[in-house]
Amino acid sequence: MRMQNIEFKSLSLDDLQPGLLDSFNRFQRVTRAWRTVEGERKLVDAPFIDNWDAATKNEIIAEDFHRCIHHGGKVICAVHNGQIAAFAALLRELFGSAQQYADLMQLHVSTDFRHAGLGRRLFMMAAQQAEAWGAQKLYISAHSAEETQAFYRAMGCVDAVEINAHHVALEPYDIQMEYVIGRNKEFRMKLG
Repeated sequence: MRMQNIEFKSLSLDDLQPGLLDSFNRFQRVTRAWRTVEGERKLVDAPFIDNWDAATKNEIIAEDFHRCIHHGGKVICAVHNGQIAAFAALLRELFGSAQQYADLMQLHVSTDFRHAGLGRRLFMMAAQQAEAWGAQKLYISAHSAEETQAFYRAMGCVDAVEINAHHVALEPYDIQMEYVIGRNKEFRMKLG
């Protein structure tokens, strides 16, 4: 799947209707994940399947998307034939010791659209928006799956300098990461 017939748009509160994510397929078969073992981060066998049912999708719409947009954030979607193929949710409120972080709350690509560049494109669009808001870094509480970590590392993300305790409490296995905005100027220029 290439990025043909893909439209990028920001959602509004009016777009947040039940069923908006019905066609979105979150399925991910995880075989290995990063864990802290004896004080050291290691890639270990951790087989499980990550998936969203209809109730979870509607909860994301009604709670996460609504909170994000209602408080001035952005939910940016890649839309293919009227269906959401990928999305990024970026919270507006900056945080950190110098208000340097914007929270990339979610970034997901539907199974059928993975490896087509949508995640990279949405990530950079989120970084550009965060920069416009005055952020110096994106903050990502990232899934510990091997593939997810490979994506964020390839984008230039590193372990977060400051840790957001709220994220750690919500997802203790997530890896807290950051991305210094402006690092990947060549890729940003290609986005035009």
